[in-house]
Amino acid sequence: MTPSGRRPARLYPTIATLTVGLSAAGFFDIGAAHPHDPNRPELNAWFKSLKNKAGQSCCDGGDGQHARAEWDMAKRGYRVLLKHPYRPNEPAKWFDVPYSVVVDKPNISGVAMVWWAPSYDMDGSMTPLWRCFIAGAGG
Repeated sequence: MTPSGRRPARLYPTIATLTVGLSAAGFFDIGAAHPHDPNRPELNAWFKSLKNKAGQSCCDGGDGQHARAEWDMAKRGYRVLLKHPYRPNEPAKWFDVPYSVVVDKPNISGVAMVWWAPSYDMDGSMTPLWRCFIAGAGG
């Protein structure tokens, strides 16, 4: 403290920088990667080896998520039920999974998984940006 009882001005930029950085980390969900299945961490290497039909890696540090999926007989493809990440009270919607992101390997985890990121239209509606999808057991 200075003799006048005020804090030195140079401390405020540091506090402001830390506050903005921590807020951004929370907003963008920046943090440590988590295993795809916390009960089966031995599968992490297998998950990281998965690639879509274009050869792009599915895994980006534990960002895959279990998915409710079904085979659509009429379209001969998969559909996945996804929730808008920033509107938790909205009901989930079914989206058709593009063939190009379907992984054609046996799924040793047994659970359908999807790797995607949300994209938003001008009206705030969400559409998925697909990376990969692997069907669950029996899929």
